[in-house]
Amino acid sequence: MSAGGIPTPVDPCWHIVGSGPVALAFALFLVRRGVPAAGLALDPPPDADLPLPAALAARTLAISQGTRQLLERIVALPPAGRIDRVEVSLRGHAGRTRIVAADLGMPALGAVVRYGALTQALRAAARVHRWATLPAPDTLAALRVHAEGDAGEDADTRDFGQSALLGEVCAPRAPPALHATAFERFTPDGPLALLPLPEPGRWTMVWCDRAERCEARREAGPATLSAALRERFGEALGELALEGPLAVAPLARRARRSVLEGTDVWIGNAAQSLHPVAGQGLNLGLRDAFELADALAPVHLRATPLPQALEGWRRGRRLDRSVTIGLTDLMAASFTWPLARPLQSPLLAALDTIGTLRRPLALHLMFGHR
Repeated sequence: MSAGGIPTPVDPCWHIVGSGPVALAFALFLVRRGVPAAGLALDPPPDADLPLPAALAARTLAISQGTRQLLERIVALPPAGRIDRVEVSLRGHAGRTRIVAADLGMPALGAVVRYGALTQALRAAARVHRWATLPAPDTLAALRVHAEGDAGEDADTRDFGQSALLGEVCAPRAPPALHATAFERFTPDGPLALLPLPEPGRWTMVWCDRAERCEARREAGPATLSAALRERFGEALGELALEGPLAVAPLARRARRSVLEGTDVWIGNAAQSLHPVAGQGLNLGLRDAFELADALAPVHLRATPLPQALEGWRRGRRLDRSVTIGLTDLMAASFTWPLARPLQSPLLAALDTIGTLRRPLALHLMFGHR
């Protein structure tokens, strides 16, 4: 502390690399925990003129209720589609699981936001502060946090043999009671998810299948694709119409074997990128960021040595990270295993009937491992 009681900046500054939601949120979490912005260098700076590619800005992000609570500590969230209910089902088979926020005593299960809107909101919150000047490229930073979205050569990779067809779906005749419902339909070829957007009667689509099928669907034309989607999804929402651009993204899980090397730390997609089946990628990354900021706050006050804080954070994140990655891998792969198909319907029916089985899964998806 200075003589006037004002915290002195971290010296030398801490370097945060990345321009997406995890990097920006991490910087704001640190400031909220009392680390002055003057001791933090953001690379790139939040006031840099970095227009987002249209496809990236339109991409949607599923945030759990726990993640929403974390974000609301640092930023006013942009318009979001509310998720009060999740329906998980099997195409062509009986058995389903419903997860309802009210049954868990929660105001909601989560929300869906557009990447561009969330990023711009975080940039606006970050521009309020005066950050440190970026260090010279050859400068050895006291701490470098990587949140730039690339797990690098150290990553363990699992290829699911799938791509995701991404787009937005209008369902003008959907019952209003379903406007806050997220749907996950498992098929032998991969999961199909429809997640509610801020606009009533509109869902974002994540349709996972073999790459060549995703490409063929994208090229099929709106009417043909809309009919195929309705045939695959069913009649719950009535008429379905694809609107706007479509994108195809290859799916593979990439997770760094080591998220801490000396004073270099990896969080978010720089640490792990997950299959979208459970919508856990951003949620896990923001928990990385929040808990790292929590661990580093005592370092700023000279109460804890930096190596000790980083090692404590690494150990503390290990279980949440491994459980979330393992659960996502299992959900992405197991519903495509032919030998597992006889067990799928009974398992979903059991989860729907027995709350003591369903509740731990729902709470982990909302808050991670506690």
